[in-house]
Amino acid sequence: MGSDPAEMAAAAIKMIEQGKQRSNKEYRKLAEQEPSAIRHQPSGEEGESHGLMADGRSPMASPLGFAAIDINLACPVKKISKKSRGGHWLREPEGAIEILKAVREAVPASVPVTVKMRRSFDDTEEMRQNFLYLFDAAYDLGCAWVVVHGRTVEQKYVGPSRWDPLKALVDRNPERIIMGSGDVWDVNQIFRMIAYTGLSGVSVARGCIGNPWIFRQARDLLEGREPRDPTIEEQRAVLEQHFELALAVNKNFRDPELHTAKNMRKFGIKFAAHHPQAQEVKKSFIYVKSLDDWRVALDEWYAC
Repeated sequence: MGSDPAEMAAAAIKMIEQGKQRSNKEYRKLAEQEPSAIRHQPSGEEGESHGLMADGRSPMASPLGFAAIDINLACPVKKISKKSRGGHWLREPEGAIEILKAVREAVPASVPVTVKMRRSFDDTEEMRQNFLYLFDAAYDLGCAWVVVHGRTVEQKYVGPSRWDPLKALVDRNPERIIMGSGDVWDVNQIFRMIAYTGLSGVSVARGCIGNPWIFRQARDLLEGREPRDPTIEEQRAVLEQHFELALAVNKNFRDPELHTAKNMRKFGIKFAAHHPQAQEVKKSFIYVKSLDDWRVALDEWYAC
């Protein structure tokens, strides 16, 4: 998510090169170049495509890096839009196209570039046309698919997500891979959205916060099984893994464990919904103020 095409292209390369020996200084230098200087060029044997950077090195995806690049043109948060990022670009599709072009050209053809958008900036005809122009351009530039959220940018997270515009998009573009998003809070809504709209798939966003099992449940339904609820043991294991991952991210704080414990409180509240005693567990997480409080909550409600 950003506003400068060259910086976005350099960031995409950094994401797929995780673990390679290129310094932050080198990435910053790449970001200072014109987008055309950060370009993917086909080469190699048997038609295999490799990206050649301005310094001659190839930004091939690292096993430690990301397998795809997703460009966010959807975020409706005011502080993001004020910086000309996220959903802002639905008002200025030409600028968004420059970003998409720069990123798509910077990374190897073997690395998919995808896009997240909202169905429009607002409900005016001008903004709807902007959306369609940008939507079509994404595919023309070689993006693998677009995820479309059923709210406008102006709606933010208020009001229902409309699925009818998503259905109209599929009817208009039956040959394209199109994903949908918005108001998918449980596994059944994934399949309701697909059944109603004809979309190729569904992207679960806020609906998976505190519920990573939604993806397993979707797999269960696809394979003809009843969706499985998480056991107490599975819930504890995921809470502990989430804590450890958050702690690794927060390692530079003055007191990483304390910061993580307080920050994990909101996730614990979300996870509590799966517990047989959901209200009591939720209340327990609300009062977490320290690492000891976090451990007490786990030991009291998730004893294995």
